[in-house]
Amino acid sequence: MSNTVIDIIRTAHANKWCTTPYCTTCGAMVYRQALKKIGGDLGGGLANALAELNPSELTKEHNWQDAFLVAVIDLPFSTQLEGVLKAWLPKLHNDIDFSDFVLYKIVRFISKENDIRNEWIDYCIVTAENNYHFSMTESLLLVLGKNILKYPVIVKIATEYAISSRQMRRVLQNSCGIKIK
Repeated sequence: MSNTVIDIIRTAHANKWCTTPYCTTCGAMVYRQALKKIGGDLGGGLANALAELNPSELTKEHNWQDAFLVAVIDLPFSTQLEGVLKAWLPKLHNDIDFSDFVLYKIVRFISKENDIRNEWIDYCIVTAENNYHFSMTESLLLVLGKNILKYPVIVKIATEYAISSRQMRRVLQNSCGIKIK
């Protein structure tokens, strides 16, 4: 099944369009103009296409992360973002790379009281626990900070990684105040 956003990402890759978020040279304008054609002035078409995409299909694309982030950034209304995030939750099927990316690059910037943010965090906690996933565990530490202490299994996973990972030790100490020797 084809998705308009994924088709534009493929076109961007084939035509070597810039898809760098916050590009200071070109602003990824050619790519953004293609997204705007489906989004219209209020971004409804873009929001619909993003909500309909299959995360597993997206993650197969070259440089999906930058192109995807630009598309999400270009949503004009926060309610559109919330609707898109809600639409993706039942489609994740343990797609860890996508979930981790969305958690770290998008969800962490949403208000802590937001229900969709909390649903994403709950999903990511279960996924990290079930998969002992380094990056998702790290992202959870960075997103939750000292609140990670409410999730002792995640702290245990991070602590186990910290034995051999200086990066995880640094994140535990700087984000959560947990010092590992």
